[in-house]
Amino acid sequence: DGYTFYDGGASQALQEGKQLSGMLLLLALFLVLVVMAIQYESLQNPLIILVSVPFATIGVAIGLFLTDLPVSMPVALGLIMLAGIVVNNAIVLVEYIELQRATGQVLLAATLTAARLRLRPILMTTLTTVVGMLPLALKLGEGAEMLQPLAVTIVSGLSFSLLVSLFLIPVIYTEVHRMLDNRRAIRLGT
Repeated sequence: DGYTFYDGGASQALQEGKQLSGMLLLLALFLVLVVMAIQYESLQNPLIILVSVPFATIGVAIGLFLTDLPVSMPVALGLIMLAGIVVNNAIVLVEYIELQRATGQVLLAATLTAARLRLRPILMTTLTTVVGMLPLALKLGEGAEMLQPLAVTIVSGLSFSLLVSLFLIPVIYTEVHRMLDNRRAIRLGT
């Protein structure tokens, strides 16, 4: 009796760190969107590219669940790193689809050609990062337990986003641009 437990300093610092990392992630995604919108001179392709980021968090959630790790600051930092890598993979694919369409290929043929030809670069980017982070994710070596949440975030998120980049992004791109092409054809026909 007469004693109370108080951990306000550490808890408050952790809470502020989580808020800061969340704001940094949103700021990074916003800046990526702005730069891509300027480059593409539209919002269609940048939004298609950014669709891949939320799907990567599904892989992160699965990885954290399987390893029984809590959401912490290293996880937040891993999410920021993961967002950049996932966006890069989607940009590689969407940009190549655009190049194929500029040569005169129809939408579906351009998408299939780009997916086939960009498979190797996307696999190389993903596998080098995953294999490089795997020792940390498996807690091999001294001091690995401190960075294990960051490594698990990147390994599981990238592994899941590989499927998203190779399958979901081409499907979304094809459907969005098919719809836009149909609207354009209707507008020109009337």
